Amino acid sequence: MVGRKRTTGRKARARKTSGRRPAARKAAPRKAVRRKAVPGKAATRKAVVKAPRASTASKIRILIADDQPIDRHGLASLLRSAPDFEVVGESSQAEETARQCRDLSPSIVILALRLPAADGKTALSVIRTRAPETPVLALAERGEGHCMVLNPPRVGQAPPRENGVDCAFGTDCLQLAVHEGATGTIRRSADPEELFRAVRTVASGKAWYESGTAASIMRHALASSESEGPPPLSQREMEVAGLIAEGRSNKEISQALDISEPTVKKHVGHILTKLKVQDRLQIGLYIARNPLVLRRLIPITPAR
Repeated sequence: MVGRKRTTGRKARARKTSGRRPAARKAAPRKAVRRKAVPGKAATRKAVVKAPRASTASKIRILIADDQPIDRHGLASLLRSAPDFEVVGESSQAEETARQCRDLSPSIVILALRLPAADGKTALSVIRTRAPETPVLALAERGEGHCMVLNPPRVGQAPPRENGVDCAFGTDCLQLAVHEGATGTIRRSADPEELFRAVRTVASGKAWYESGTAASIMRHALASSESEGPPPLSQREMEVAGLIAEGRSNKEISQALDISEPTVKKHVGHILTKLKVQDRLQIGLYIARNPLVLRRLIPITPAR
């Protein structure tokens, strides 16, 4: 047998490496090239600046209480446009609002004063009783010059001015809200920026009263101090007057206050004398036009 010739040298090495893949060459690192500065021109670099976002912890938590769905949703949409506001809840009843104050812990409640409440109470009194730590911004429907109770129409009377007229006897719903414990007041005619300022001020623990309410309260306070008003009613007389304004009879008043009917008649006579009115109907009208007679006054701080 003839043996195979053994190949050596270059051919043998070529045969061994013919089945292998060539090793990939490592790319040489690129050198950083510095651009030459052009004389007279400063180097400019575009920077993207993002607007700061308010953190969830720093946002003002708002609860809206209004029984009109369109108004409530519209107000919520307006408030959500502010980056530091967060609408945490909406309600349409006083009891529901008080419950959400406990469950949601809002920073502020924006309360429409027309919100219904049970047992003849006002929505504001219900909220202040059940959630006294929550500040309330009272929202009124109209100005005092357009209130039919404070400015009843008279024969030959000109229509009220656009900016409102003062009532010679009482006050409007926002002033009542102040005396019931509202930390701030505002009307639906206010512009959005004024609403935002009111929300931020009340949520920070400070009082904020729209200029019309503060000015009217001051005018009435000055007028009361300069002129002699009716003698103050006693606590029992105020209770009797309040029940008369509700349409109660002497018998019903005696049962409600646990006093005799002759005692009720005696209190009614004192009320007629002090208020300088002639009958029970006029007592009711006087109370309707002077609701602060049955409320304890509190200091008022106007908005700045």
